[in-house]
Amino acid sequence: DTSKIEKFEIPPELMHKMRSSVILAGALIGRYQKATFSYPGGCDIGSRPIDLHLKSFEKLGIQVNQNHGNIECNAEKIKGEKKKMKKISKIFAMALIALTVFCLASCGGNSGGGKTDGDVIEINYWHGNGAALETALEKIKANFEAKYEGKYKVNLVKYGGYDNLRDTLAAAISSGDTPTAAQTYPDHVALYLYGEALQSLDKYINNPEYGMSKEEQAQFIEGFWNEGTIYDAAGTRYALPFNKSTEVMFYNKTIFDKYGWEVPQTWDEVLVICEKYKQTEEYKTASDKNDGVAYVLGYDSRPNLFITLTQQWGAEYTSFNEKGEGQFNAFGAVEKDTKLSQEALGWFAKQNKAKNFATPIDFGAGQDGYCSTAFLNGQCIMTIGSSAGASHNNGENATIDKFVTGVASIPQHDLNNKQVIQQGTNISLFKCEDEEEELGGWLWLKYMVSYESALLWATETDYFAIRKDVMESQKYQDILNGIKRDQNGNEIARLEPTVGAKAKLVGAQQSDAYYTNVAFPGSSKARDKAETIVERILYASPAVSVEVAYKEAYDSILNN
Repeated sequence: DTSKIEKFEIPPELMHKMRSSVILAGALIGRYQKATFSYPGGCDIGSRPIDLHLKSFEKLGIQVNQNHGNIECNAEKIKGEKKKMKKISKIFAMALIALTVFCLASCGGNSGGGKTDGDVIEINYWHGNGAALETALEKIKANFEAKYEGKYKVNLVKYGGYDNLRDTLAAAISSGDTPTAAQTYPDHVALYLYGEALQSLDKYINNPEYGMSKEEQAQFIEGFWNEGTIYDAAGTRYALPFNKSTEVMFYNKTIFDKYGWEVPQTWDEVLVICEKYKQTEEYKTASDKNDGVAYVLGYDSRPNLFITLTQQWGAEYTSFNEKGEGQFNAFGAVEKDTKLSQEALGWFAKQNKAKNFATPIDFGAGQDGYCSTAFLNGQCIMTIGSSAGASHNNGENATIDKFVTGVASIPQHDLNNKQVIQQGTNISLFKCEDEEEELGGWLWLKYMVSYESALLWATETDYFAIRKDVMESQKYQDILNGIKRDQNGNEIARLEPTVGAKAKLVGAQQSDAYYTNVAFPGSSKARDKAETIVERILYASPAVSVEVAYKEAYDSILNN
């Protein structure tokens, strides 16, 4: 009970013990409109500057005085301004989320966008792409700058991985130093919206001079396009699709062909294959070689497993309620959805116990592993994973018995209610003080998803075509079908398509089944708890019932 606490000073001896102790200042200002504290402690790599915190306070109208190592913050002058105090509360929340980044000496930083001395408009684009994708991104940048004849300069700023990108952006939002545009995941967009940092793309898309025509918008794959509008009940657009993938089913085509089995389209048909495969010599050999650790089908992602089965069984994972507030349907917010989701997960648990279905944990790959190693090792003959990871499921790379990998759509519970997850990032625009910079940021995003850029990205990376015209282009179709042409465009060879090409083809075939789930502040917790539910149901000792696992997860969501 903190109701009786009246002190707003943080003792120096406590501040010096932990470098993240400055976070407490925000909580004290929010409650008492003032706080007194000293500089926090450092660590083995040096002291930790807190200028981003102090700059954030000053931008909000908080008076900051520094005197011989002591810092005094006073927000009493804005105490009655409800809107600003609400903004302060949000900034403090963002600071908490960005704690890891604030602890780094090189955190945040000025976006640096806007006009340079030579009237060139700089656009800072932050991304989390790896080295393999940067080459394609650099080509898109060069083409964009050439199109606008040097009016714009794009600075590609890489932050090692998507989580680091998210945390760095959260820090930048709290200090008011955001980039022009950035690569975003849906849950990350919800976080940035909470910090009131993103610009609605509707402002630009509908502009008659530099927007997108209805015909242009119709070129995008519907499921990918719709994900940009899942952040409020009004369907405001805050993102455009960029590097996209999906889940597909990889299967041992050599074994399927040997026994004349049809590739299953439904889960019931998968169970028929399970019974047949367990009678084969291949299954017995795999089981003997691996101390009994042999299944029929592996599922890489436990959160995706939870979400997809929930959707396939006819339930909603998350949604907006009548008040426009986000709710966790499948976890307990909506009884009908919760019961259907529990039925789906209970069914999967039964198949896991029967050694039909597995997750990477069953194969000893750990919580962060995949089923691809087990697939190549013969410990399962079907595995569901990301299309972008197709090369890891190539049977030609098996160490013992090499085989041909086939790719198919993931099995469905009901063919009249096909549900397939879409994955990958989008791109979003941040609010800019400089209107020309913000317009340049929009033009950059628009060019990134143009036909030319989308074709380049889809043919030079493992990600999907995000547009119908790209998907239908001869260059993309040649890749999907293994066709080689000479300089004059004449077909000279037709090869077996790569596993990656097969995955892209299947992704296109199942695109009508892509579903989207709404995102809102806190919705990222749902994905974490989805994984926890699966692990509790399958692996808890002592055993936990499906109902208890769901209740534990929902209680945790509501109380944290």
